[in-house]
Amino acid sequence: MRTISFAIRSEWRSQQIVSKSFMQENFVTGAIFAGGESSRFGSPKVNALLDNEEFGFRIARSMRQSGIEKILLIGGSEDDAVRWNLTFVADEVFGAGPFAALLAALHISDAPILLTMPCDVPWIDIESCKQLSAIDEKFDAQVAITDSPQWLSSAWRRSAIEYLEQQFASGERAIHRAVIGLNVNFLPLPHSALQNVNTVEDLI
Repeated sequence: MRTISFAIRSEWRSQQIVSKSFMQENFVTGAIFAGGESSRFGSPKVNALLDNEEFGFRIARSMRQSGIEKILLIGGSEDDAVRWNLTFVADEVFGAGPFAALLAALHISDAPILLTMPCDVPWIDIESCKQLSAIDEKFDAQVAITDSPQWLSSAWRRSAIEYLEQQFASGERAIHRAVIGLNVNFLPLPHSALQNVNTVEDLI
């Protein structure tokens, strides 16, 4: 048994002048989870504005500037994916939550590492994306931690997909329970980078 260890198009082109010291082409795929009802926020959070920029755009920009070329939009609007030059991926199992979104992203990704972000972390920065994507070879996943684990801000080896599929097929829907049996590293990252927005008041 393994254990858990804590330890608009043209604009995108100008953002691709980044350091490739760690991330080589196609080594990491990014995924933004845009599903969910955003009931507390009142409208799709992926389209909420911070400094006149949509959350989804800001998150994708940080991912791209960290060296990630292929970025998936899981759920949400296909029109948003087109506007932000992302690959749209429909939910495979509607209403099944983030675990299903993670599997949908792993199924589409052809890179060995998948970096995931929820759509409500508009302050995520380039360096945090780089650090989170740099998984030590002994780990199956790396999860950001602030005051608590941020399960949706994480990086996953594609090799873990079979194990995760088995967990999902068994009826598990919580990521934090599905990883029991995998080697998971918890990486401390600044709270300021991973502050999530649940209500409009969080932006004030």
